[in-house]
Amino acid sequence: MFSLIVGDESIVAGREQGVGAVVGFLGIATGIFDFLRRSGMVAPEEIAGRMGLDAGYVRGFCEAGFAFGYLEEEGGRYCLAPESGGRRRAAEGSFLAAAVDAVLGPSVALRLVPLFRTGYRPEPGALIDPEILPWFGRFLEEKHSSLFEEEIFSGVPLFVELAQREGVVLDLGCGNGWLLRRLLPRFPGWRGIGIDREAGRIAQGRQAAETAGLSERMELVEADLFSWSSPEPAQLILVSRVLHHLWPARNRFFAHLERLAREDGTILLWEPCWPETVASLRDPARRNLAFQNLHEYAQGARLLTSAEVIAGVEEAGWKTSVYGFAGGTEMVVLGSRKGRGW
Repeated sequence: MFSLIVGDESIVAGREQGVGAVVGFLGIATGIFDFLRRSGMVAPEEIAGRMGLDAGYVRGFCEAGFAFGYLEEEGGRYCLAPESGGRRRAAEGSFLAAAVDAVLGPSVALRLVPLFRTGYRPEPGALIDPEILPWFGRFLEEKHSSLFEEEIFSGVPLFVELAQREGVVLDLGCGNGWLLRRLLPRFPGWRGIGIDREAGRIAQGRQAAETAGLSERMELVEADLFSWSSPEPAQLILVSRVLHHLWPARNRFFAHLERLAREDGTILLWEPCWPETVASLRDPARRNLAFQNLHEYAQGARLLTSAEVIAGVEEAGWKTSVYGFAGGTEMVVLGSRKGRGW
């Protein structure tokens, strides 16, 4: 029986996929993937020296990264493989998205088990291992930035229009500021302000903005979303993957957005899209939504359908436009004040 199990190719492949995801996690958490994305083909010793890491560990990682297809090697130097480099696939099957899920999923699951008996629903972030939490902003960046770059930016006509203008873009719940760092190079006449309550993510974001040469146009502020007020109204307000956490307080939140937005401003709400029917969860593209929704329930939230978000935005006095992405598992809802145009 043992030889049969070991000889089963599907089991071996599954085990290798799990180990490969852990290697991907190490590339994200150490920052080596980010470094190689900027630097191209580099020797492990140079990576270690420029990043302040141990050369032995870096060499071992590069060999493992090559073995599992994250890296390419030539003459003892390494670079990111095309599948995990500058043009990553936006699909859930991408290398880096799989690595994020493989590390976060088991961590969350272990913390969910006792809650089934107690019914306790802790605050957001409580289900994430404290050892993982410092890298959570980077995980979100790796998981979602390619979708923005490959689908959302080109799929929302408003972005093309605004790129020709000048103004202020506000990102509420910005994390490490990754969305602003993807947007501002495409908006050369704009300034960005990001708000988040986690000091660690803000610190990471400021460092990343400096590395990207965006410090003069990008300000990150540690503050509570409801208590912070902008020194000037924003033409564009980004609310990325935050609204479902604030849904019970949506009336207060939308009223706050009214105060933060210019008279001719637009709000952009990017959310996971919960299907209208449970049967739709059998769609392979939507399976992860079911586990995510369980995770959200434990944090006192739930994923929203597009109909719910549209109704909430319109009830608050905004005219909506809706766009679907990633096979319908992600949605972008734009809100503009009724009766006005650009």
